[in-house]
Amino acid sequence: MPCEEKDLVLNLQGRQEVYGAGARPNFLVTLVNTGPVMCVADVGPRAMEIRITSGDDRVWSTSDCVSGDGVDMRKLERGIPYVRSLDWDRRRSGGACGGTKAAALPGTYVAVVLTGGLRSPKAVFHLR
Repeated sequence: MPCEEKDLVLNLQGRQEVYGAGARPNFLVTLVNTGPVMCVADVGPRAMEIRITSGDDRVWSTSDCVSGDGVDMRKLERGIPYVRSLDWDRRRSGGACGGTKAAALPGTYVAVVLTGGLRSPKAVFHLR
């Protein structure tokens, strides 16, 4: 049975607030079913997008340049979190796929996870 959004809790946590030159930002995504029964959710990069912005600039997203169908269906037992760790290579995404992308500049960034109508709390971090 598909998960209902009202029964899901989505969270994103950055491992640290400041990343020195060359250090890759790391995030921990958790999705928890709080409903009464097991349900199924798509946690693939098209359905559960991790997005990094700086002001109005959309810098990077897991939904850019996805190979294959980008679907990853997971059974979520009540109260047992689905956990995903993600390292960001500090490169921009979007536009044409392939080739080397421009590096993100030092500054303040915001990461969020979006799935369906759910949005995680913001994780604010800084690149040096």
